[in-house]
Amino acid sequence: MKRKTPTWTILLVLFCTVLTTSAQVSWKYGADKLVIDPIAILYNYNIWLGFFFYGIGAILLIYSLKYGELSVLYPIIATSYIWVAILSMILFSESLNFFKIIGILIIVLGVSLIGYGSRKEDVESYEVAI
Repeated sequence: MKRKTPTWTILLVLFCTVLTTSAQVSWKYGADKLVIDPIAILYNYNIWLGFFFYGIGAILLIYSLKYGELSVLYPIIATSYIWVAILSMILFSESLNFFKIIGILIIVLGVSLIGYGSRKEDVESYEVAI
C-alpha cells in the first residue's frame, strides 16, 4: 500500500532548506575571512555556525523522511537553490540574470509537478485516461 506524505513533513523539509541555506551563507561569510591557520579556523564562528545549521537540518530531514515519501520530500531540497540565489543577491550583491531566473522557475515548476503528481487521486485519474 502506498504511503501518503503528511503536509507537516513537506513543511519540515522546506524548513530544512532554510537551515541549509543559512549554513551556506554562514560558510560564505566564514570563507571570506578564512585564513589557512588551524587556530584561526577554530575561531571562525561562521564556519562552525554553518556546520551547526547543516547538522540540525540533517536531523530534521531524517525525521521527516521517516513519515513521508522520499520521492516527494527529496525534490523539495532543490528549493534551497532558490533561497541561495535570492540571499546571494541581497547579502553579497551577486547578480540574478535571466538564466538564473529561468533556472529558478524551472525548479519551482519541477517541485510543483512532483508534488502534484504524488497525489493519489491525480495518479489514478491519469492511469484511467491512458
